[in-house]
Amino acid sequence: MNGQPKPQDHTFRFRSRLLRLGLMILLFLLVGRLTYIQVVQADFLEESAQYWIKVSKEVNGTRGTIYDSNGKKLVFTGVAYDINIDLARLRAEDAKEKGDTSVEYARFLAPLIGATEQEIRERIEDALADPEKKGIYLGEKGQKVEAEVHDKIKAMHDEDRYEGITTIRTDVRRYPNGTFASSILGYYGHDDTAKKESGRAGLEYVYNDVLAGKPGFVEYYTDRDGHPLPNYKPDLKVPAVDGQDIVLTIDENIQHFVEDELNHIVDKYGPKHASIIVADPNNGEILAMGSRPNYDPNEFAKADSEALWNNWNLRAFEPGSTFKVFVMAAALAENKLDLEETFQSGRINVGGDVVRDWNEGKGFGTISYREGVYNSSNVGFVKIGQKLGKDKLYEHIYNFGFNKPTGIDLPGEEAGLLFDPAKMREIDLASTSFGQGISVTPIQQVAAMTAVANGGKVYQPHLVKELRDHDGDTVKEIEPKVLYEIGNPEVMSTVRDVMEETVLADKVKTNVIKGYHVAGKTGTAQVMKPGGGYEDDKYRLSFIGFAPADKPRILVYVTVDQPTRNAPLQFGSLVAAPSAKVVMEQSLRYLQVPIDQEDGAGQAEAGASGEPAAPVTYVKVPDFIGGTADSVQKVAEAQGLKIETVGDGPRVTGQWPDTTYGQVPQGSEIKLYFGPEGSGDGKVKVPDLRGLSLREAMETLALLHLQVDLTGSGYVAKQGTPPGTLVPYGTSVTLELAPQS
Repeated sequence: MNGQPKPQDHTFRFRSRLLRLGLMILLFLLVGRLTYIQVVQADFLEESAQYWIKVSKEVNGTRGTIYDSNGKKLVFTGVAYDINIDLARLRAEDAKEKGDTSVEYARFLAPLIGATEQEIRERIEDALADPEKKGIYLGEKGQKVEAEVHDKIKAMHDEDRYEGITTIRTDVRRYPNGTFASSILGYYGHDDTAKKESGRAGLEYVYNDVLAGKPGFVEYYTDRDGHPLPNYKPDLKVPAVDGQDIVLTIDENIQHFVEDELNHIVDKYGPKHASIIVADPNNGEILAMGSRPNYDPNEFAKADSEALWNNWNLRAFEPGSTFKVFVMAAALAENKLDLEETFQSGRINVGGDVVRDWNEGKGFGTISYREGVYNSSNVGFVKIGQKLGKDKLYEHIYNFGFNKPTGIDLPGEEAGLLFDPAKMREIDLASTSFGQGISVTPIQQVAAMTAVANGGKVYQPHLVKELRDHDGDTVKEIEPKVLYEIGNPEVMSTVRDVMEETVLADKVKTNVIKGYHVAGKTGTAQVMKPGGGYEDDKYRLSFIGFAPADKPRILVYVTVDQPTRNAPLQFGSLVAAPSAKVVMEQSLRYLQVPIDQEDGAGQAEAGASGEPAAPVTYVKVPDFIGGTADSVQKVAEAQGLKIETVGDGPRVTGQWPDTTYGQVPQGSEIKLYFGPEGSGDGKVKVPDLRGLSLREAMETLALLHLQVDLTGSGYVAKQGTPPGTLVPYGTSVTLELAPQS
């Protein structure tokens, strides 16, 4: 009995075997299931895994609208749609019966998105060849399409047709006026660094966070290529906060004046750059600003970098004579300048270097400093700079805001460059005094000129007036900011008077506006060569001024950089000032600034003493083109104008000034060119220029639309093209100048 197993031992062994058998069966089942999953279902599961990729994406609220000062939309966010193709519909058994084929889809979509049937069909068929693809986009042409396209697709769905063509709503930034104010507004596009869309230039960039609001997050499913799966609604996890709206200081109407005149400048002169700024000198608000070249923000990808990034209003360059206004103000503030004191103009020796007046050093005789301003005498301003001394001159220049950015709410503003007073030579002080050898920006000059116009306060230029929420309620007002206070009201009043007299002293009167007192100064600056020195035939021409001179309402700055045609006389008074007059006069009329009731006949001519003489009557410049000698003489006499004739042809083929200058004072002289027979074919006869002064010769060539190539200084001694030669418009005539014997 002791050697035999007990009954309970048999029971234990049986249960142990049964448990091991059960475990082995479960193990075999598990191995079989894993084998089935990994081998039999591998393709299906891989496809499903790729099909059901869940992603989380940042989404933006509606980007804020940009309005002009009158509430007109300049930029807004509109609804658009991205087109997607659900390939499962084209793979279905009944696809052909329902028209779900690449051919039918291409035929329907091609005219809607501006693509060819072939390119749509090939894109779809290439995707169908890959069984793992579930959906595709149609490329750039199928993205951000108009709501009308979406509506037509939806109409097809209502008829149970083309259900594989789906649309996903998105936003698109709209610039309804195209190139209008592009240098201010900037553009909105994809940022490769941030890997998302944002403001890339202009106000869109500076105020990106304000316009964008706060992002939210959405979850959705995509295929392996990242295409959202059709018919799966995204799940919004965190709602986005809409951006704020921006109200600008820009007035759309004045901006149109600027854009039109810039187009005129480009068409007529073909400059490398051009810009115009219109500002309110009483608070620093920019009423209009334009720059050329420009671009269309709706198609920013097609623009070159020069147009996208080079806002000429923010670039630094040598200003020329417009800078003389601030030197004069500094000297008056320091009681170093008596405007009635006289000096000998023409040329002056400065530390071994000779500085000449702009008329080849002939000068204007012995004149007062007041007349030196009228004639923009470099010699006069060298003497003014010497009276001030480098320390005081630079103290005032810095206080005007030069050598540092103004802080305008645009990206890329340059600071400009002045000499270091501690290292200045005599010639550096001299060149600074007449606006050469230094660099400043147009917007710096505008900011500095606000102080002259308003009596001493340099206002920070700004483009944004207020921020609003989407209900139209004001969130923040942008208050005017005084950067510096310089001089005193009496000094600035004197500067304004002299600037007004300077406008009136100009013989051509390109800046005069009937019924308004205009204060201004022109500039003609040489362009530096890359290796040093100055180009002989390249200039930056400018005008800065404001009106009415006694109670300024608008300030206008115009610059034309290196004109390439129709400007043989490269002076700011003849190229930049007329455009400033057009913009200024249009703006004054639009703003309904009252005319001077006591000056109904126009402004008065300034005398040598600075006191205005009798009122002047203004007449519109007649169109003399095509007239005979007798007919033009009768018209001139009737209008109270004088005429000077050049050429011996039968009819007038050119005149200076032309009708684009508007009105001129009675008694003004109009030059008329009587072209020879055949001049209507674009040719002119070269006149005899020998013995003429440089200005007379250049005025005559400008009248004939001829260029000039100068050597020497003084009066015309020889000319390369013989008198009487018939040459095409634009021909360059070589003139050799020499002192008058």
